Amino acid sequence: MIILVNSKISQSNIVESLGKPEYSYYFLLREFLPALEQIGTLIQISSLDEVDTLYDQYAAAGEDVIFLSVSPPQQTPVHLRCPTVCLFAWEFNKIPDTPWENEPRNEWKYVFERIAGAIACSEESAQAVREVMGEDYPIIALPAPVFSRFKDLKPEAGWLPQNERTFEFTGFVYDSPLIGLSADGLVQHMERPQPYAIRTSYDEDQPDTQSVGRLRATWRLFKEWRAELQKLKEASTPTASTTVSTATKKETELYNEHYQLSIKGTVYTTVVNPADHRKNWCFIISSFCWAFRDNPNATLIIKTTHHSLNFYRIELLTVLSRLAPFQCRVIVLHGFLEEEQYINLIRITDYYVNGSACEGLCLPIMEYLSSGKPVIAPKHTAMLDYLNPQSSFIVNSYPEPSPWPHDPTSKLKSVRFRMDWDSMRQHFLTSYDIAQNQPETYQNMSQEAWISMYKFCHLDKVSVDLNQFLQLNILQKNNAASTKIEEPA
Repeated sequence: MIILVNSKISQSNIVESLGKPEYSYYFLLREFLPALEQIGTLIQISSLDEVDTLYDQYAAAGEDVIFLSVSPPQQTPVHLRCPTVCLFAWEFNKIPDTPWENEPRNEWKYVFERIAGAIACSEESAQAVREVMGEDYPIIALPAPVFSRFKDLKPEAGWLPQNERTFEFTGFVYDSPLIGLSADGLVQHMERPQPYAIRTSYDEDQPDTQSVGRLRATWRLFKEWRAELQKLKEASTPTASTTVSTATKKETELYNEHYQLSIKGTVYTTVVNPADHRKNWCFIISSFCWAFRDNPNATLIIKTTHHSLNFYRIELLTVLSRLAPFQCRVIVLHGFLEEEQYINLIRITDYYVNGSACEGLCLPIMEYLSSGKPVIAPKHTAMLDYLNPQSSFIVNSYPEPSPWPHDPTSKLKSVRFRMDWDSMRQHFLTSYDIAQNQPETYQNMSQEAWISMYKFCHLDKVSVDLNQFLQLNILQKNNAASTKIEEPA
């Protein structure tokens, strides 16, 4: 079997793509590659124009060929001769049902009717497709097989809580004890200009200050409008992407220092995209700082996945300043982590933390659990498939109406989950007590995390399920359909 694979984010542009729409599909493809390589000959292509040419070439030689589009359904091609399967992660219990912006693929039913099948990363999203397409539609729920890549990190008997450790990082670091946080710094202590007087009588010898004020306000609004118009004009030019890319590279070079961090006590880690407020990263910070505001022995490490520090710097410092003073430590890592650095981050962590309103898969949680690290997280959407109270502290959450993230109308057609802030705060305190005073309980949670992910996303299990699905539901049906077409009338 020949498997053609394509994703618009690749190794060459992942650093400058962090935080942008669909950047996580690069990591999703990377995790599925070992399973794909076990069941067929894998060919990664750079352009969709290559698909049908390669399909014709290999099909003529008697090979079975599948094109795997690792992308959201609305970006999956529906015009190819090659049998197309969409591999996607979706965090809602309903799929988009409206072809907005004159793009019919925005109605996912249109896509699924025109491709051979789909692979969803959670049972909830697979069921959302079945509700629209019917129970017999060729779709399977498969997790990324991350277990095999992280399983050897766990000691044989399970992890024990750590006390002191170091972590080396190249990029940029915000370390809360070193940046002089104070809410007073958010207030501008300066004399405010007096408002223009509103005249109650007319005097020819004095200027009409009310009219002058209106003129100035109008001129200011005009200049702001003109500036925004210029931005739109620049964004529509062919050189705009080059300009953004150049700016990103300059910022990457600017924030490229080497740090060696010494950390003590209990360490919590979260990986978040600051541009995605569904991840509730400010919520995580506030509940952590309230739980440990008088405890210098607790540290929260926030690994951000965004290409631009300037994008979220002000919001981050504002949140931390409003929470100050606090004795606990918050460390923010900005920059791309190479494989070994990420492995080291897992090693020095006691608990992984997630506060998302919805998840299509959440690779970081799966990676930490596969390494034997317990987590603090809500159990909803994709996390329903693999979280359990034996390895996790389950944060209470409640459904609320939500739009789909790429719907320009923002209609409330689906559901996400609102976190219980105090539930997370309490879990911080309980997990800390276990790490400090109940090492055997922590070690048991570590073992349970590892075992549960072995059953859920081991490479051999995912490979077998994937191969069976492609052979029986995609290739056999496609070959049967082709034979039927070729039969003489």
